[in-house]
Amino acid sequence: MRMIKNKDPIVKYHNCMSLRDSFSALDFAFKYSDPERIVSRSVKTDSNLHITDINNIIYNFDLPVKTSTLVVSVGKASEKMLIGFFNKMKGKIKKAILIIPIGYTIEKNNFELLENTTVIQSSHPIPNFKSTLAARRVVKELQNEDDIQLIVFLISGGSSSLMVSPIEGIKLTDKKIINKMLITSGADIQQINVVRKHLSQIKGGKILRVIDSNIPVISLILSDVVGDHLDTIGSGLTSSDTSTFKDALSILDTHSILSYNTECIRKVKAVLESGVRSQIPETMKLEEFRMRRVTNIIVGNNSNFCRLIEVYFKKRGYFTNYMGSDYGIFMDDFIKLASKIIKAKNEPKTCVILGGEVTNKLSERTIGIGGRNQEAICRMLHLCRDNSLRDFSVICIGTDGIDGNSPSAGGFITPKTIELLKRKKLDVNNYIQGSNSNVLLTKLRSTIDTGYTGANFNDVYLFVRNN
Repeated sequence: MRMIKNKDPIVKYHNCMSLRDSFSALDFAFKYSDPERIVSRSVKTDSNLHITDINNIIYNFDLPVKTSTLVVSVGKASEKMLIGFFNKMKGKIKKAILIIPIGYTIEKNNFELLENTTVIQSSHPIPNFKSTLAARRVVKELQNEDDIQLIVFLISGGSSSLMVSPIEGIKLTDKKIINKMLITSGADIQQINVVRKHLSQIKGGKILRVIDSNIPVISLILSDVVGDHLDTIGSGLTSSDTSTFKDALSILDTHSILSYNTECIRKVKAVLESGVRSQIPETMKLEEFRMRRVTNIIVGNNSNFCRLIEVYFKKRGYFTNYMGSDYGIFMDDFIKLASKIIKAKNEPKTCVILGGEVTNKLSERTIGIGGRNQEAICRMLHLCRDNSLRDFSVICIGTDGIDGNSPSAGGFITPKTIELLKRKKLDVNNYIQGSNSNVLLTKLRSTIDTGYTGANFNDVYLFVRNN
């Protein structure tokens, strides 16, 4: 399985064994963490339904005796997750709703299996009217309980945008404005999702309120957030939530968003303040959640993806150092960490692996073409400029295949990248200031292009030397 579409011209031009091995390791990880494979491996049926999570804990459920299961699959990995679940639950599924990003192509050999599935192409990363239509369709089906004995959600990253239902008092355009302001403010994903949940009629467990409390609900979840927090993945669609309206207001205030005297901000502030006064229902808290038959199960995450990369490098004879998947840090802090890794006196054939999601603050006036992974690579160019190693590579890649607003999944550095940078005399800081990391790395022939991967396990950072 080859996920990197521009692999051949890249490795031919850069002619770097550490890069070849890194790309092969990524392909290996994508293959064995394919969401269809993960779900198929996690779900087993006999007289009962058994689901195994990432820690090998097995959850046991009654298997419906007839075709009476409703499945809602939403997120960047939704198609593959649904196919994997279909393969294990044939004859038990009555209805399915598949919500995928616009631009994602369903594999032809899955058409027949998805014949009785409602497919909705929605919008990501910025929601649009199709996102609201998707939410309405799902809510309608959840309320139509005729002959439904089991409801299954298959949730992966991107769900927050693909299924949207603005709270009464604001419109979709208001949510879009707030979302954009939060993303460019430097707020992390946990903070962003606290605000999203409190401006939504369905997030933060609220969607569970439209389901009969006697019907069991199971969510199989692929985590794309640092720490695997259930209340953050997909804005906690089927999870209980500890955050409050007051927290949402505080986050907007911390990032100076409430200081903007616009109609949108005034409306959002008014809605959140009415929530503080208990005039609007809060997100679902644990006490209410426990009264329902809901089980959330994480079946895949960044750590498992990185471990697969580690397995591959070990087979190739590398010394590996997997430093963990909890790097939800700001860009400047990440670059400081990267500097220590790059300057370390590692032995030949060494691979350092990290996972997480770097937070970056952008200026609304200088939105170019790029993303956090490619910007991290651009910022590391000066760290590698005087590197004397003949064969090394640094890679930053988003496992969903989409890095920011660019067509690339990420970028990399090799000795050839540095050689080209010096030869072309490019001003790196100019591209960074303009948020044009993709433009710079394209000129350096150092982008990684995958398109939608059908997976989403956050970002991966590799520091590899071969000689």
